[in-house]
Amino acid sequence: MKYLPPFALIFLLSVSLVTAQRELGVKPAKTGGPLSANQAAYDVQSYDINVNVKPAEQSIEGVVTVTAKIVNPTNVLDLDLENVFTVSDVSMIGAAGKATTLKFTRPDGKILAWFPMTKQAGESVSVRVIYFGKPRVAPRPPWVGGIMWEKTADGSPWISIATQNDGADTWIPVKDHPSDKASSVALHATVPQPLVVAAFGKLQTVKKNADGTSTYNWLMTNPISNYEIVFNAAPYKIIKDRYKSIYGDYIPIEFYILPEDFEKGAWLIDETKKYTAFFEKYLGPYPFRSQKLGIAETPHLGMEHSTMIAYGNKFKKTDDGFDSLMLHEYGHEWWANLVTGSDWRDFWIHEGFQSFMDTLYLEHIYKGNQDKYFAEMKKRMKNTRNVQPVAPREEKIAYEVYLQAPDYIKGDGDIYGKGAVVLHTLRYVMGDATFFRALRRMCYPTKAMERVTDGRQARLVNTDDFLTIVNEESGKDYSWFFELYLRQPKLAKLDVDKKGGKLVLKWDTPNNIPFPMPVDVEMNGKVRRVEMPGGTATIDIEGSGDPVIDPKGWVFRSDLAK
Repeated sequence: MKYLPPFALIFLLSVSLVTAQRELGVKPAKTGGPLSANQAAYDVQSYDINVNVKPAEQSIEGVVTVTAKIVNPTNVLDLDLENVFTVSDVSMIGAAGKATTLKFTRPDGKILAWFPMTKQAGESVSVRVIYFGKPRVAPRPPWVGGIMWEKTADGSPWISIATQNDGADTWIPVKDHPSDKASSVALHATVPQPLVVAAFGKLQTVKKNADGTSTYNWLMTNPISNYEIVFNAAPYKIIKDRYKSIYGDYIPIEFYILPEDFEKGAWLIDETKKYTAFFEKYLGPYPFRSQKLGIAETPHLGMEHSTMIAYGNKFKKTDDGFDSLMLHEYGHEWWANLVTGSDWRDFWIHEGFQSFMDTLYLEHIYKGNQDKYFAEMKKRMKNTRNVQPVAPREEKIAYEVYLQAPDYIKGDGDIYGKGAVVLHTLRYVMGDATFFRALRRMCYPTKAMERVTDGRQARLVNTDDFLTIVNEESGKDYSWFFELYLRQPKLAKLDVDKKGGKLVLKWDTPNNIPFPMPVDVEMNGKVRRVEMPGGTATIDIEGSGDPVIDPKGWVFRSDLAK
């Protein structure tokens, strides 16, 4: 699925809603970045993945067939695969299944397979890669990813993969760029018995093999990002349930849980049903109703793998009684999996939007009481770094946006916390009715699209798409808002002065960016909204006490940060 024009971590660092700084000590591998001409020449349609997983050897043997449509004439198929693997064969598969061996080279982290003749725009190709090796073990999962060869309490193998900041080329050959989501993915994973494989989409069949292994055949028929093409394997037990969506169709629920935690599973499913009602209220229906709502218990903290959420929070509750990790990762089914940034520069559309929803959930469970919501937003403001743009205009690899320059081994957090408070402030300036219409429209451009479940509902988006929606819903131009809060890192400063019974307000902005942001002022126990169309305002001081500026903390500005 290629990028369309307008309208055409993942996890929390603790059970708190506030992102904290984290020293990772190691940098992820490259994923994304400027798209090369070779990879821009084709659009992935599907992956067919056949892997034999050998936990005793910590190795895999794989056969992956990539089917793609040629967009621009090319004589090479450019795939990503880490060099820890040996590639034994690359072949083009014809219509009758005939394999034609292709010449290929292995420059760093690549497979370049050469067609005998240039493929023309509109042609389709299927290329099969046969490979084997020991995939990179994740050094700091899920932040710095790869594969995990862990053990359950009884010593059974527990295998997991997490690759958001690194790309799925850590274990399979793929086009490792966010702008191209496969429309369908088939996985045939062979593991030793009695391991059970949990993956994306729907389980088609399970085959018990004579050599003591089992092959699990999964199929995802909705678009999926390459970093979400993963599996988990353990001696899972499966809890099945269902949930009635707002459109009346039933969502299958499957929880792949370790046997020792089986009795805890019902609570998390009940919680997830509550989260579904919350997200559907504000954002529209669960996007993957034709597939399932899946959860897999993992040895790492968590990840938003579509239709099979990775969950490793050990059933912890916040002081407010819910599982913040599950809420966050599950919300990514809307913010990351339904709407996906077409480049990692728009990573905040995944993490900032969902971090806003995490905080809005406090307002939701307290039935409109905003005290906890505002308290968490103020904490988020205090934890911002404001050293790099939330949404830079240049193409980026994932860690350049998620982590902090220059060494990229620290958790930056601004795509999480600052992204959330930017939306919080936008809510204030737009008003609830208009803001929440824009939020829902970002997920589903039309009401008709809310009923679509065949994959057409999934969209690739960027920050300017949201600006267009905001402008159209409000009837105003909010370019100034996006320019200051998202396109550069520094915050505006509000200068406040009292002169002869007058209150003088003036915005001081980096590079004199226009900033007609209104602000609330409380005097005599009454709150009034002061418009500042030119970035300044002068009003009469009423009563004897000092005026209180922005008493609730709606407007994010320099004095509310660190």
